[in-house]
Amino acid sequence: MFLKSWRALLVREYLEHRMAFVYFPLGILALFALSALSGILLNRLHFAHEFGFGSGLKLFELGYLILLAVWFAYFAVAGFFYFGDSFSADRRNNAMFFWKSMPISDVKILVSKFLAGITLFPLLILLIGAASGLLFFVVFNIAGYTLSGLIVPDPLAMLTSFAHITAFALVYVVFGVIWYAPFLAWVGALSTVFGRWSLPLAFVIPGLASVVENMVGFGQIPRGGYIWGYLSQRLSFGLSDNQLELLAVAPVSFDVRTYVWLLLRDVDWTQMAIGVVFTAAVIWLASEYRRRRIA
Repeated sequence: MFLKSWRALLVREYLEHRMAFVYFPLGILALFALSALSGILLNRLHFAHEFGFGSGLKLFELGYLILLAVWFAYFAVAGFFYFGDSFSADRRNNAMFFWKSMPISDVKILVSKFLAGITLFPLLILLIGAASGLLFFVVFNIAGYTLSGLIVPDPLAMLTSFAHITAFALVYVVFGVIWYAPFLAWVGALSTVFGRWSLPLAFVIPGLASVVENMVGFGQIPRGGYIWGYLSQRLSFGLSDNQLELLAVAPVSFDVRTYVWLLLRDVDWTQMAIGVVFTAAVIWLASEYRRRRIA
């Protein structure tokens, strides 16, 4: 019964938001496939060799990394709107009455929404991103037959790089969502109280706090203030500019061990742990508000 209730809650989240995290991304992927097919049939791939990369493998790796970055950007936007809506969505369609009539606590409902947002949905986007990488692999190989200036590397080497980059992306997603979990929980908790107004308030409240701090401590605090400085540091995650430059110009193929080590080496694990505690506290407070104030 315990596992069935969790499964039911997660499936509900999937069914309610599959348009944003499945159907629409698949539509984008279909458009990408259609544009690639038209480019092949109409011989519009002549631009590819103008990048001037000495290594076709490096061009493939950078192309796949760019595709994944675009998909991660999509998830960041879709995830923000998901958390700004999901914690209060059942108040608008009266589904809350159904769930409150069952032996399921408010904290369990909110935790299931949160878990869906940081596990199920990013995993779906990653799978679609990997599918776009495989499509890029096919297009890249076909382009090798139509472009005299493009030297296509061994397909096995390309698939090896594809596997390395996909594994790195999975690690990045796992630790990235944990790093940004406090912000996502913050948006969701505001949604419990203010509904969709949580979307602007997620930025307005800390922004106002930073302005007030700078007005009160003018000339006595670092430039921008402690709040702004902390939030700027807290919202930064991933490889540094130097590491990204190394990734682009390194003559060797992408190695997942190297870049996972670089990624995890620079993580502030103390802040990571503080963020997990903050996330749990915020979700619990939101569930208490939901339980006590929303009948």
